[in-house]
Amino acid sequence: MRTGCLTSSEACPVSDPYGELVDRSRRGDTAAFAKLVAETQGRVYSLAYGVLGNREEAQDVSQEIYLRVWRALPRFRGDAKFSTWLYRVGINTALNRRRQLRAQLGVVDDQEVLRKIEAPDGHPLTTTIERERRQALWETVGRLPEKYRLVIILFYQHELTYREIADLLSLPLGTVKAHLNRARKALAKLVRLPQEAGDVPL
Repeated sequence: MRTGCLTSSEACPVSDPYGELVDRSRRGDTAAFAKLVAETQGRVYSLAYGVLGNREEAQDVSQEIYLRVWRALPRFRGDAKFSTWLYRVGINTALNRRRQLRAQLGVVDDQEVLRKIEAPDGHPLTTTIERERRQALWETVGRLPEKYRLVIILFYQHELTYREIADLLSLPLGTVKAHLNRARKALAKLVRLPQEAGDVPL
């Protein structure tokens, strides 16, 4: 479904939560763009951080992403969801920065991940085991090939569908499913988790 509008007089699709803000931003409304940034910056930062694994780099890249988005908005025709277009700009920008760094970076800040995890029963031992288990899992994600790591991040962290990931990465739907399946198996093998999809709680 399209987001944004082709002309200033064209109504935006009501099903798009960002449609009105995108339309106003395309016409140069900086206040609308600031609100658009505020509503999406968490996911954009998370995406950049997932690719780079470094807080400062992720913050810098996030700013660069929105600068590119602002400059490109007048040419945005709404042929894809705004969020999909935003993610595409984000991924390309983050990958370019990663190639520039030429360094082996991790994927997530362990403390950031652990802080958000709550054990089911709150028992100290259960909490410790759960944290160690998920910490090991995310460390393993960082060692996956880039094509698998991106699919894992988009599917679990950003909760995109197979189709959305396929559109975002310009991949066939079957390839996305295959990448995700292979990534799950690699994670299962490396951190000794069950290989069933439901047993890999990213």
